[in-house]
Amino acid sequence: MQNIKKYRFLHFLVMAYLIAAFAWWAILLTKRNTEIYELKKEYAVAQNKVSLGEVEKEYNISKKMVMGEGLVFAFSILIGLLLINRAFWSELKLNKRLNNFLLSVTHELKTPITALKLINKTIATKSLSPEQQTELLQTAEEETTRLESLVNNILTAAQMESAYKFNFEKTNLSDLLLNRIQRFQKINKEIEIIKEIKEPHSFIKADKEALTKLVDNLIDNALKYSKGAKKIIVRSEENQSSVSLSIIDYGKGIKNEERKKILSKFYRTGDEDIRETKGTGLGLFIVKEIALAHKAKLSIIDNPEGGAIFKLDFPILKV
Repeated sequence: MQNIKKYRFLHFLVMAYLIAAFAWWAILLTKRNTEIYELKKEYAVAQNKVSLGEVEKEYNISKKMVMGEGLVFAFSILIGLLLINRAFWSELKLNKRLNNFLLSVTHELKTPITALKLINKTIATKSLSPEQQTELLQTAEEETTRLESLVNNILTAAQMESAYKFNFEKTNLSDLLLNRIQRFQKINKEIEIIKEIKEPHSFIKADKEALTKLVDNLIDNALKYSKGAKKIIVRSEENQSSVSLSIIDYGKGIKNEERKKILSKFYRTGDEDIRETKGTGLGLFIVKEIALAHKAKLSIIDNPEGGAIFKLDFPILKV
């Protein structure tokens, strides 16, 4: 925080210096131009070779030239300062997000690794009943799945902007949703995942692996931000031109001014210093990139009952 304040002060100091230097240059140039005009006028009167009208005309042209060049120069400096200011603060914000991302990833990696080490140690050193062993192995599976999901998100985000290759094929969205709902309900028993899959066979042209990541991130996001709620809804519908997927949560909702920001890499809502919700800020960025690749329209809507609705409209695959 102290460094940011120091940079802010230096930035405004440089801006103030440039503006003051330009103002002083303009004053001096105008003064010098006026002095030259007065000298020429005196010379014209003394020598009577040049009319005062010609001197006046030349002075006005010179004055307009100085003012025009000055305005162009001032405008160029102002635009340059604004662009530098914008780039500077964008870089600072990105740097802060990257630092928060590293802290989040460190914590997210450390938690399942610590849990797995503890489970292995417990199984190796304690005499446990079959039921206790089964419970610990189930916990180990959940932590491994969590760790795998985190690593996959990091790798996918790194590849998404350049090297990720999509393999599009005929995909049954309904079957994929039912499979992912079953997986999430198994590892999250606190919040009920209600499935409203109205079409048993909704086909779209999709990369099945990428689509799975998209669905997983949307469901995980809904569960994460629905603390205190009893349910989320996964809904799919079909019309003549599109297949829609909606993930409906009953959490705090998303402010209008943050709806575009949350789709940026590393961005997370709220204050990083007091945040309680886990995450890395990559999930919704991945969702946006996969949606773009599938030519799907992504909308973030207010849930009338509280919370948010993430809706995706995919072009329907005619069969």
